[in-house]
Amino acid sequence: MWKFIKSSTSQENWLDNPESEIVFWGRSNVGKSSLINALSKNKLAKTSSTPGRTRLINYFETDNKKIVVDLPGYGYASMSKKEQQKVSGIIDNYFRNSSVKKVVCFLIDAKVGFTAIDLEMIDYINSLNIPFDIIITKIDKANQSQKHRVKTQALTFKREINIFLVSSEKKIGLEDINEYYEF
Repeated sequence: MWKFIKSSTSQENWLDNPESEIVFWGRSNVGKSSLINALSKNKLAKTSSTPGRTRLINYFETDNKKIVVDLPGYGYASMSKKEQQKVSGIIDNYFRNSSVKKVVCFLIDAKVGFTAIDLEMIDYINSLNIPFDIIITKIDKANQSQKHRVKTQALTFKREINIFLVSSEKKIGLEDINEYYEF
């Protein structure tokens, strides 16, 4: 059974984990918390209809003792500039100074596709030499053309990545993620 471990606001209270971390990251309202809840088959992560509610680094442990990290979304729909800078600083510090091996799972909304800020964040992770995969969310709400477009965009990255198509609501594609990451 998955469990919530802790939330962190600074390096002093990061999870002291000798293993690796699987980091879920994406724009605000892309479905990070919903995906964690669907994968865990439990309501572990708080969800909200208001984008930008996650403002802490949240750590979860999977059935197989893997660590999943839920980062605040970028885009920060309802935050002041000061809060945006604070959250950006927390995230940047985490990526630059945490010595824990990690892979970032970028969550991309199937209907929206890759936005300029998604591409900017992928470039940022690339610049830090952190491996990443793409999880295309909300596929149940997208038509065939939208799904094809976003998957084609994902295939253009110049590195080996895994691409998952999921719907947290309809429970589509969850098994693929569970199996690949051995949750």
